[in-house]
Amino acid sequence: MKKEQFYQRLARYFDFICGDRKQDVEILERIIKKHKKSKGDQLLDVACGTGLEDKYLKKHFDVTGLDLNKGVLDIAKKRNPEITYIIASMSNFKLNKKFDVITCFDAMCYLNNYQQLTKTLKNFYNHLSSEGVLIFYIDDPFLKELRKEKTKVIVNRNFSNNLEVILFEIYQEKGDKVDVQNIFYITERGKTRIEIEPKISFGLFEIKKIKQTLQKLGFKIYLYGADPKTTFTTKQYTKKNIFPIFVCEK
Repeated sequence: MKKEQFYQRLARYFDFICGDRKQDVEILERIIKKHKKSKGDQLLDVACGTGLEDKYLKKHFDVTGLDLNKGVLDIAKKRNPEITYIIASMSNFKLNKKFDVITCFDAMCYLNNYQQLTKTLKNFYNHLSSEGVLIFYIDDPFLKELRKEKTKVIVNRNFSNNLEVILFEIYQEKGDKVDVQNIFYITERGKTRIEIEPKISFGLFEIKKIKQTLQKLGFKIYLYGADPKTTFTTKQYTKKNIFPIFVCEK
């Protein structure tokens, strides 16, 4: 089964696992306010998923959402009917406008190598207004300096009266790649089933090389630290944080 088809069927369970992002967005908006010098309010949410962040971002920005998977975009459109959502690749999209803010979360890890990373960041740069800001992160399993073991398993769980989802995320380092396998245990209205996502390979990157790529494109870079309770913080990144948040001024 192709990964796109898998997202079509299980998009709402990813949404359920992620939960509410209100507190995250409140901190994110403080970071944007500090670093965005352009006067506009145009925001492009790349790899927007089901529009969880957009629900709050749209209160202060004119949001456009972009994702490659129709399944998650269908949910996003229902959640935020006033927002324009576009099906496109983050490396190749071409929009006839500039944005004051571009965000990309939980998706940069889908890039397989530095060539794809450079192409994607250049595309972001070209769509960013002068004095705008790009904000993104790459999770710690895909950052070479932060990997402590070859195999890492992360367990996420969420439940309500009629639904319980346990997600096992398995990361296996293979040379300059990371193989990822997601396994869902879904109990819905008393019935349990197991869904196994097709294994897929992701790129393995270094923070130092990502910074060098951004600098060559002309960005001024700041690193903030991610936190277990709220992804975003306003504190400078240190090795005590889970991973860095890249804040890039044009």
